[in-house]
Order: sequence, then C-alpha cells, then structure tokens
Amino acid sequence: MTNNTADRRRNIENIYPLAPLQEGILFHSLIAPENAGVYMPQMAYHLSGPIDAVRLRTAWEQVLARHSALRSAIHWEERDEPFQVVYRQLPLPWQELDWQGRDPQAELQQQFQENRDSPFDLRRPPLMRLQLARVTADRHILILCHHHIILDGWSQARMLQDVMAYYHSATHLRPPQPYVEYIRWLKRQDRDAAIGFWRDYLEGVPGPSLAFGGPGEAPEFLRSEWALPPALARQVGQFCADQGVTLNTLLQAVLGLIVAERLGRRDITFGSATAGRPTSLPGAAEMVGLFINALPVRLRVEPDDRIGDWLRRLQRQQAETIEHEHVALRDVQAGHGTLFDCLLVVENYPVSLDTEGHEIALDRVEFDEWTHFPLTLLVAPEQAGMKLILRYDRTVISDEKLAAFTDRFKTLISRIMAEPDGPVDALIDGIKTAQPAQTSAAPQPARAPATQTEKRLAAIWADLLKRPAPAATDNFFALGGHSLMAARMISQLRRELALELTVRALFERPVLADFANYIDAMQIGQAPETKADDDTVAMEF
Repeated sequence: MTNNTADRRRNIENIYPLAPLQEGILFHSLIAPENAGVYMPQMAYHLSGPIDAVRLRTAWEQVLARHSALRSAIHWEERDEPFQVVYRQLPLPWQELDWQGRDPQAELQQQFQENRDSPFDLRRPPLMRLQLARVTADRHILILCHHHIILDGWSQARMLQDVMAYYHSATHLRPPQPYVEYIRWLKRQDRDAAIGFWRDYLEGVPGPSLAFGGPGEAPEFLRSEWALPPALARQVGQFCADQGVTLNTLLQAVLGLIVAERLGRRDITFGSATAGRPTSLPGAAEMVGLFINALPVRLRVEPDDRIGDWLRRLQRQQAETIEHEHVALRDVQAGHGTLFDCLLVVENYPVSLDTEGHEIALDRVEFDEWTHFPLTLLVAPEQAGMKLILRYDRTVISDEKLAAFTDRFKTLISRIMAEPDGPVDALIDGIKTAQPAQTSAAPQPARAPATQTEKRLAAIWADLLKRPAPAATDNFFALGGHSLMAARMISQLRRELALELTVRALFERPVLADFANYIDAMQIGQAPETKADDDTVAMEF
C-alpha cells in the first residue's frame, strides 16, 4: 500500500449509503455522461459593497470544513449498492475573475457554460467549485457550482448564511447535524408501509402521463422565463390567502390541467419536487445535503368539481403524502412504467441575507440548473413577485410548443383568479374518460440460456440480483433489477467486451435473450439503433 493510499484512508471520516434521490441522480449521471450540465446547479449571487476576497475565501473554507456533505465522494462499482465517502479535509476549489469594463451578464452566461462543459468526477471531491468575479470596486458576482447529488436549494441558502457569518467574524457557530443523521433516519422508516401508501395513491391510474412523448435521444436544453407582472403576482397571493391554499397547490393545479388537456384525460400524474426535510429529525432545517425528492402528483378532475373546492382537495391529498416523501421514485412507480415527463419545482427557501450593520448586500440571485426531464418548471421568488423559469428539451418541445404552453399557463392562472367558484371543466377542453389499458401480451415460455452470450449474461444477472441463474426469457426488471444495477451491469460488460453499450439499450431489451442478441449483433457491427419509447424507464429516479 502506497503512502498516498494510506493518507487517503486516514483522511476518511465516514462511509454510508445514498439517499433515494442521490441514487436517481447518480443513475442519470451515468446513463448520459455526454449531457454536460445536467444536475449541475449554479447560483450567481450579485453582491454589492466592498468585498475582501481573502476573507470571503477563508469563510468558504470554514463552511467546507463545517458541513460533511460538501466533502463527499460517490462510488457505485465497488459494492452491491452505491455509497458515499466523506473526507475529513479537502482543498476548496476557488477562482477569482476580473470582469471590470466588460458586460457582466455576457461574462456570467459564458462562465455558466464553461462550468457546464467541465462536469464533476463523482469520485473526486469536493463536488463544488466557486468563482468570485469583480465587476466594479463595490460590485461582485459569486458563482457557486456544484453537483446536485450533494446539495439541494435549501442547503445552498443555509451555506450562504454560514459564509456571511464567518465573513463577519463569527467566533462560534453551533455545530450542525451531519448529513449521515438523515441517512440513519431513512433506515429507521417503515419502507414497506410507505410503498404501500404510494401503491394505494396510484391505484387505478390509467397509465403514464407522458405529455411530451418522453425524453429525447440527444437532448438540447434551452431556457425561457416569464416574470409574473407585479399586479398579477399580488392577485395570486391574495387568491391563495382567500382560498386557503398554497402557491405550490395553485401551480400544481395549473400544470396538471395542461397535462390533462394535452392527454385528453381526467386522471393524470406529473412530477413535483418535495422538500424532504422530516420534522421528526432534530436539526433537519439546519442540515446541509440533498433532502429533496421528485415524486408524482396525481390530479383528478370530476365533472362537478368547483375550482376552490377542487384546489383545497388537491392540497389535502398532497398533505397526506408528506410523511411518505422519502421513498425512491423507482419504488413508487414500480409496475407503472415512467409516470411523467415534466417536473414542477417551487423554490421556497430564503434568498436574502441579514445585512443590518454589515457592508455587503445581496442584490439578487440567478439560477442555472438542468434536469433530465423534457420540461422542468422552476418558480423562483423575485423582489416584486415571482418568475417562471422553463427549462426544456428543444428536440421534443419546439419553441412554438413552448410558447403555446406558456400562453396556456398564463391564461389558466388568470381564469382561476377570475372565477374561483366556477366549474373546473370550464377551464379546459378535450377531457374525456380514460380508455382502458391494453392487455399485455402472453408471456413467452421459459427456456434455459443457450448461446455463450446468454450464459454469460445469466451469470452476471445471477450475481447482481443475488438469485439463481435466470431463464433466457426472464426480464431484468421483473426479476428485481433497477436502474443502478443496470448501470453497474453495463459498466461490467463494457470492460469485458470492449463495446460501447448503453443503459438505454437494456431498457429497450430487458429480456435476457433479446439483450444477448443485441450484444451479438453489436459485435459484428449489425446492431439496430437504440431509441427510447414510452415504456423506457430512462426518467426513473
């Protein structure tokens, strides 16, 4: 064992499993490594006042030492389940830039792109980097870029507060609970009961709600914004107060109605980001790490529903899901396929600083973040109200379709404001009763693996799934395989066979014999193209 290896091992503070959403993000980082920038959030903090760059860097070094999640590396091939390694000490990735005399907005967009073009190696922490750009003597932009697998938005805000406390010479901050306490909390939960809740929640869902047809093969992500006019933002706030519903509920309703209209169904699902910080875990609000999850919201429209009553029913329904929001999406949608292809994210964490008696002020914050979903709607707070940020895959959603979506969103909000006691049916067109699901084809008769490739695959599946060797007619996912197992298997086959196999190819050919035939065809250069379809689990978290 070399000295470097020994030093690295002495530097290890802890090793523990991943949280559910961490597993999902890991999977999507492995399935499409070429999609630079996906799950690499960036925050640009526009600061005014005289800034001492040395003090600010020191403050960030103290925050890196303070929060264990920031010192985590992610590993997935060495064990049956992925895990994270926390190191005791790591250097802070820090860069200072001079943008004086330049267009700061153009420089910022260029820096965002450069960061996206430099993806993190999940095995090499810290999975974050900082850039401080001087715009003028008393104006700076601080850019925080990190891999989403270690942090959520609430944690970003928590970190910035700690940074400013250290910057202003705080001598002692109460030690936070380490992220491992959340992992321990997860292990104490009744997983079977939570999965049972979601099974009942989704009972009778008439199939996936792929409003945009599923993910593109080579995504091209773009961004569009719409700021609610101040008068409308105030009207929305007053409406929510009068009706006793949250902004999140109102936005879920609007998005759900658009999906229902696109699919022509009264019973649909879409994705929503959840906060995930359990009230039963002491100190959860002060912890830094990844707590959020992405889970389905089920929206149903009955013919006699009135808007206000319907909104309040949706809010009660969602309140019931809170204590079960820690379950992985792959477990929630097991047996249903991919349930949705659009995600709603409502940012409700603090984005301001306590500047009383301090010389630095936070003027505004800019977000740059991409998920793998064809459409992500992020609602961010603004000084005069709120902004709707749409991140979309142009290969499946044209600019014209996005404009139509945005117009419909605006129209529905205004109509709900105008007629809170009106019928829900009056808001939308094209809704009908869902068609019965098609009966699946009869299963193939079982047979033993016959070819050399089938036998090799069977041995790998047996080892991976911890079960006897499967039949050639067995389905990888029906046997209990999941996305991360799939990624691990593909990595092994790439090494053994020197083939550029993809995880998506397995999703499209989950039966052992079919996948073995595909491998054989690849080896002689005759494999068919891999193309995602509605049954793919490429959006599984």
